[in-house]
Amino acid sequence: MQNKMPPIILPKIDFTREFAFSDQEFERIRQLIYKEAGIALNPTKKDMVYGRLVRRIRELKLNSFAAYIDFLQSIAGKREFEQFVNALTTNLTFFFREEHHFQILAAHLKTLAGKGEINIWCAASSTGEEPYSIAIAALEALGSGSRIQIQATDLDTSVLEVGRKGIYSADKISRLPAGHAARYFDKLPDGNYQAKAQLREMITFSR
Repeated sequence: MQNKMPPIILPKIDFTREFAFSDQEFERIRQLIYKEAGIALNPTKKDMVYGRLVRRIRELKLNSFAAYIDFLQSIAGKREFEQFVNALTTNLTFFFREEHHFQILAAHLKTLAGKGEINIWCAASSTGEEPYSIAIAALEALGSGSRIQIQATDLDTSVLEVGRKGIYSADKISRLPAGHAARYFDKLPDGNYQAKAQLREMITFSR
């Protein structure tokens, strides 16, 4: 009887990926983003991290995730950390998301009427839809004569500039409650909409 050779077990290779991305490299990235930005990446987000950081690896003309991580931790890579954080920041937002929250906010603001300037902090403000929604809710609750200042912050510097300009597509504006688009936004020649100056002046965007 002829002896059969034992089967050869090949290592698992992902041929769909341009660069190898080990669990150890993913863990190093999780540690870096938590240390530098306080973001706790879920262990299930490995594919998302690959998709977002592979663009940075290409742009920097590096040849691996290991090289990218080493670059981040080098003196020359300090400026790359901003791009690193921006790439891993999720920016899902729209006007009056979780609308019942704004109803609660409006009710609370009414209790502060006549008690001086109101300061509101909007963390993780993304591209500005949430702080503008807060500003609109405040004006609806208290009127245009009220002194209201909103500090909108986000780790992703690229989205802050979008918020400062306050320009949004017609599709995004369509999510506003009835009448709010005409009251608080100006239609631009290109079909987009920009928050009126009064609204923009209520909000300071910063990291």
